[in-house]
Amino acid sequence: MSIASIVPLEDGWEKIKNEGIKVLEEYLDSGHIRAAVPQNKDPKKPKNVFSKANYAELYTIVYNMCTQRTPNNWSEQLYRRYGEAMSEYVQRQVLPALKEKSDTPLMKELLHRWSNHKIYVKWMDRFFTYLDRYYVKLQSVEPLHNRGYLIFQSLVFDVCKRDTRNALLRVINQERQGEHIDTDLVKGVIEMFIDLGLSSLNVYNTEFEESFLPDTSEYFIRQASGWLMEDSFPEYMRKAEAALNAEETRVTNYLHRSTQPKLKHVVIQALLSRPQPQLLEKETGVVYLLDNDKREDLARMHRMFSLVDNGLNPIATIFRQYVTDRGNKIVDERVEQQKQMTSKTEMLADPSFIQTLLDLHDRFKGIVQECFSQDSLFQKSLKEAFEVFINRDIGKYSFACLMSSFCDRILKKSGERLSDDQVEGLLLKMVELFSFLSDKDLFAEIYRNQLSKRLLYETSASEDAEKSMIAKLKMKCGAQFTSKLEGMINDLTLATDLQKEFKDHCDKLDEGRSALGGIDFGVTVLTTGFWPSYTVQDANLNPQMQKAIQVFHNFYNGRTQHRRLQWIHSLGQATISAKLNNRRHDLIVNSYQALILLLFQGNETHNLAFIQGATGLDAAYTKKLLATLAISKYKILNKSGDPKTIEDDATFTPNDTFQCQHRKIKIPPPTQEETHNKERVEEDRSIAIEAAIVRIMKMRRQLSHQQLVTEVLTQLAFFKPNPKLIKQRIEHLIEREYLERDPNQASNYRYLA
Repeated sequence: MSIASIVPLEDGWEKIKNEGIKVLEEYLDSGHIRAAVPQNKDPKKPKNVFSKANYAELYTIVYNMCTQRTPNNWSEQLYRRYGEAMSEYVQRQVLPALKEKSDTPLMKELLHRWSNHKIYVKWMDRFFTYLDRYYVKLQSVEPLHNRGYLIFQSLVFDVCKRDTRNALLRVINQERQGEHIDTDLVKGVIEMFIDLGLSSLNVYNTEFEESFLPDTSEYFIRQASGWLMEDSFPEYMRKAEAALNAEETRVTNYLHRSTQPKLKHVVIQALLSRPQPQLLEKETGVVYLLDNDKREDLARMHRMFSLVDNGLNPIATIFRQYVTDRGNKIVDERVEQQKQMTSKTEMLADPSFIQTLLDLHDRFKGIVQECFSQDSLFQKSLKEAFEVFINRDIGKYSFACLMSSFCDRILKKSGERLSDDQVEGLLLKMVELFSFLSDKDLFAEIYRNQLSKRLLYETSASEDAEKSMIAKLKMKCGAQFTSKLEGMINDLTLATDLQKEFKDHCDKLDEGRSALGGIDFGVTVLTTGFWPSYTVQDANLNPQMQKAIQVFHNFYNGRTQHRRLQWIHSLGQATISAKLNNRRHDLIVNSYQALILLLFQGNETHNLAFIQGATGLDAAYTKKLLATLAISKYKILNKSGDPKTIEDDATFTPNDTFQCQHRKIKIPPPTQEETHNKERVEEDRSIAIEAAIVRIMKMRRQLSHQQLVTEVLTQLAFFKPNPKLIKQRIEHLIEREYLERDPNQASNYRYLA
């Protein structure tokens, strides 16, 4: 049996001091390591100051001194002497080395001493591991590693932190001004601030960041002031972006990542937020960039000011006003041009005005997409700007009319020769422009009228294009908006099928073709609700026409008992063979024109009264029909008297001197009154307003006048009524006892079930 000998405090400490602490201090001061200590083959790994045997011996001494029974347990004394030895070395060797140093030399020496101190703490922690593991935990005192760092902080760092911080700030500002600095040195010193926080950023935040951020702010405020005076708006933005990127890189290179959002905020405030009003007032500001289409600079401006709280709002306001001004200028020019135009054709046939607006929208939509990243704020500004001038009063022919006529031109055979892709592109742009229009219902009415002409007169260039346009309108405004347009397209498909069935029916008749009076006869059946309303003129049809119509009546009545046919001869088309000046021509006319021409089988002469009586048409319309045959481009008939007007006593004969190279001649019918009219649209609007009022009041039961008006305006998608009109409809509903006024509050309404 053996008993371990007691290690006295002084003997044990002497051994630790001589074999451990002094050897370590000698290495830190001179770099000398005893030859007997083996080293790592990898030079990148830290050097071994002690061999494993040296380390084990020192660890064992500490272990024995800490595990002896009281009164020979020296744990408390060793804990105290650990700090005393380290403090004594710092005061003896470190503080004198730092004395009277400043700026970069101070940082270099401090970083060197801090690196040494970390080695000192690492080895001391290893020797005193047992003390750290048991005594520290039992007594709840500072762990040895932390104690070692706190000694450096209190004896070294607190003494030179102010000079070190100032040196750091100076070096960082030098780098901002383009000078080359030792980033590894700065990074090392910054890491010392972080390490001294002992797993928290208190030291870094308090001793560095709280000075660094205000210093950064002052620096960039000075920079901004100089740039504002010297540089253009685009150049300022380039410098500001470069500065912001440089600060981001600075964080990556040597600052703690927690500084990044705070530093970014400081730079944004100094370079963008504070000087924004002066920047936007510069001659080379937003308007200059838009005027010169500086897209790269516009994109940079958006990127930068999106970093500022509400920074984009004033820019969006300028953008909206700019677009509004450009649009108003185009509209003003159009209004002036219209004063010089005399004919309706001249006003509606010129596509340049709408095309200019499409180009304008294209340009600014491109800017919003490319430069403003589809920002909803700028999309809203663009929409509001276009809504201002697209809904201006421009005289007799409204925007709705001009837009619809532009579409008509694209979709007609006689219009521009465009490829399918070009047509599709233009229609897409038109629907975008149309979305800004308040009078969508008026556009729908005019468009329906023009579509009907394209479909019935077979002047539509492409059925696919027609369907594509309707699909786009449906996507924008809903199925209710396009139901009639879709019905018209569908009607013609059904009419084609019906015509085939009618032809088969005629083929089976005993008389064959003679059952139709010897003429080729086709019928297009339309559904009244889908198509515009047409004026019906009664006429005395010739026997062949009457016979053909009767055959179709019999056929149609055999298919259905619930529908009534109403014949609209003004939309009918007839091809009449004529021999004029010994030349054969096929004249393509409407049914009424055909009735007049059929009165001239030979060289007859007829006066107006006879023609009117024979056809059964009224005098005014008969004159219009005769004008198309005797006065217009193709003079099929000769007339007596004034060659430019149809007089009441005028006589007509076939024109035997008629000359035309073409066999087929299409003679346009008289221009009809527009089937859309403001009164009808206003009537439809009144109905829509009343329906909206009743819907809202039925649900809400009671509302104030202002609330009701607001909700009605929200519900009406296809037009924006004047609040006065809404008030009139409310009064009308009160008269009809749908609503009543609150007896105690006249501005409130109640719903009457």
